[in-house]
Amino acid sequence: MRATTSATTRATTTTSATTSATTTQALASGFARRIDRALALRLSDDAVVGSRTRDDEGGEGDDGGETTSSRATAPRVDLATCVRALSDILSSQHKTTTPCASVNVRAAVERRGLALNESFLDASLMAQTKLSQVEATLAALDGARERMQRALDGSKQKTSALLREAERASEDLRSIESRRELVKSFAVDFQITKAQVDALTTVEDDSAASVDLPAAFFPALERVKVIQSNCSRLTKDADQQRAGLQMLDAMTSYAETAHEKLRRWFVAKCRMLAEEDDFITEGDERTLRKAVRELRSRPTLFRASVEEVTRTRHNALFRRFITALTRGSVGSKPLEVHAHDPLRYVGDMLSWVHAAVASEREFCDAVFGDDGQASDRDVSEGELAFDPAKELLGKVFDAVCRPLKVRVEQVLASVSSTSEGGVMTAYKLAHLLMFYYATLGDLLDDGSALIKAVRDLRESSKTSFADAVAQHGGKYKKLSLAPTTVSGDDALAPPAALRDGLSNAIELLDAVSTSASSAAASDDETRELIALALNGLIDPILLAVEAASARMTDQIKSVIGSSADAPKWAPDAFALNCLYAIREPLRSHASANVKVNDLNRAISKKLTEVADAEAGALLAATGLSDALELVVLYQEQGNGIMANDPALRIDQVANALSALVDAAGTKAPEFESIQAPSVRRDIAMRYNERLVEAYTRVYAALLTPSSGYGANVREKIRHGPDALSTVLGES
Repeated sequence: MRATTSATTRATTTTSATTSATTTQALASGFARRIDRALALRLSDDAVVGSRTRDDEGGEGDDGGETTSSRATAPRVDLATCVRALSDILSSQHKTTTPCASVNVRAAVERRGLALNESFLDASLMAQTKLSQVEATLAALDGARERMQRALDGSKQKTSALLREAERASEDLRSIESRRELVKSFAVDFQITKAQVDALTTVEDDSAASVDLPAAFFPALERVKVIQSNCSRLTKDADQQRAGLQMLDAMTSYAETAHEKLRRWFVAKCRMLAEEDDFITEGDERTLRKAVRELRSRPTLFRASVEEVTRTRHNALFRRFITALTRGSVGSKPLEVHAHDPLRYVGDMLSWVHAAVASEREFCDAVFGDDGQASDRDVSEGELAFDPAKELLGKVFDAVCRPLKVRVEQVLASVSSTSEGGVMTAYKLAHLLMFYYATLGDLLDDGSALIKAVRDLRESSKTSFADAVAQHGGKYKKLSLAPTTVSGDDALAPPAALRDGLSNAIELLDAVSTSASSAAASDDETRELIALALNGLIDPILLAVEAASARMTDQIKSVIGSSADAPKWAPDAFALNCLYAIREPLRSHASANVKVNDLNRAISKKLTEVADAEAGALLAATGLSDALELVVLYQEQGNGIMANDPALRIDQVANALSALVDAAGTKAPEFESIQAPSVRRDIAMRYNERLVEAYTRVYAALLTPSSGYGANVREKIRHGPDALSTVLGES
């Protein structure tokens, strides 16, 4: 029973368990279905809400079909996922499943669902509130937009006239800007400023204190030239011809006034520089060159300016020269203080003139020098022919020509009349004038008045020098140089008067040699002066020597007679001694080569005459002279036999030859009266050559077969030519 009861109990328990399991499964299925419906309902609400939201966003015109379609197409919830979520919830709270627990679970789920719904409703309410606010904001924005559109339309209606007026004003502004650019371009091309007009036309006085041109003068003048060129192009246009001519006339008037102002300034500046010894600064030089370049464009005005400058500088130079002569300058004495010294006086005047010429030349180079810009413009042929520097230099120094020439001529006249030292002074003056003539000739044109004046003074100095030389040499024509006696060792020596007269020539040559290195005179002019001096100083001495020699010859013939105390050639020995004494000092001076050569020829001629005379006397004394003449005659004619001539008998000719050899050793002159060893040697050599030549010619003629003396003629002659040479050499 008890077993039955146990079995019944176990069956009941099993049934209960089964029932419970079944109930649990049923509850779970029902719960799942309820959750599915709730979720489906909630998801449908979400879909409806989403559809409505999209309807509001889509605007008007959407129909209900779109809502149904949205619900139908809404995404389904995965139930398995939800069940697993709920299972996790339930499993975390209840480990066992009982009916009571199931009821509790159901209540918990419902409460949880209610809570979720409430939360969802709260969130939906907040969203709806926000959406209401958004809708209100959008409505306000739409109203503001409409108001703004109405205001904009009203503004457009009100400002359309103003915009049209602004557009017209903009067009007027562009037109004004264009006109302003046109006026500006016109001003650049055709107008000058008030300052430029004042710089060109304002005329000041010519005083030295206001001889500076405005700094804007030359730029303004260049501006006028540019405008004139533009106006010339403008006149080619028929429409603008009148305006171009009017502006061209105005610019021409400005240019005329400017050039006249420039001319006056140029003349005043040059006058001031002439008074200040031409001290030109670098700025003045640039300004003067610009002025000359501008004035060259007006040839007539430029020529007038140069003439006026020449006249002012001519007068200024004359005043400066007279001041230098009479009063002197700062730190220097008047030139006429040294009038007692002819060489210094003339040298100072010429030096002053040379310095003035050099200064004037520098002034011309600084002012009129070609700076390379004159070639940029067209230059007429007449303008090229006009040389302002040549014109100025040629006329400015007319001022000093007359006072210089008068004073130098006075000095030359006084020098030519001076006996003592006149030759040297006259030569130095002539050389000085030749030097300055050559020096000034390098600076001035040959046709200038100053060059002509110095050339005339140079010729006058030559004449003065010639007069001084002639006056000095004239006293030797009346001076006797003959020795008082012809005996004694120094009887035939040159007299002291000869050496004194020669000293002037030597002094002159020394002056020439010392001044030759610095002389600017030509060699021809120097040689001309030297020849004039030597001829004037030496030739009278040579004439005096010849006169003394002739006087000695007469004395020997009349007083001494045939006495053997003095040789017959003593006058010639005296002449040779004098010629040698004159030649030797001259040989050391190259400038006296011509006169030395003349003296060499005179000495050679004189010693030849003496040697030939002595040799002829010895040949005549031995009888060989006549035989020599006959031999020469037979040889020249070429016919006849000398042996048949009675005057040429062999014994007679042989005796004459022997007598010559004997006499050559005893009667040959020693020429001791000739003081110069070289001259004595030369005359002895000439004497010996003359004797040997005569002896050899006669001896050779005798040995010639055609002479007819036979083969043994050599035996009849005692000595050959070598014997005579030996005798003459030993003697």
